Amino acid sequence: MLALFKLKFTNLMAKQTRKSAKKKTQLVLELLRGKPIEEVSRENQVTVADLSEWREIFLKQGELGFRKRPENSKISEYERALGRLQMELELYKKKRTSDNSRTAIRQNNDWKN
Repeated sequence: MLALFKLKFTNLMAKQTRKSAKKKTQLVLELLRGKPIEEVSRENQVTVADLSEWREIFLKQGELGFRKRPENSKISEYERALGRLQMELELYKKKRTSDNSRTAIRQNNDWKN
């Protein structure tokens, strides 16, 4: 009977899915509000060790600590801003070129008349 229980428990823990940063934060906040770690572990099928680790990470770095590479989120933000600026510059150049060619055509037509 004990072997069957261990097998089921092992299978249950092996089927764990990755938890999002948001979910980890929710679980840690439950702990910080005073809910027993064993109860949170059992209700959410997460090991006590994982919960303890997440609590330490959260206390040191907040929710950003749960992201794979928090520094990459800033880099990605800057890359998106750079991309937007490059697009704006291209549009500005096209508009300027278009305006210059219209001005040249007008000047050429004025000169002919």
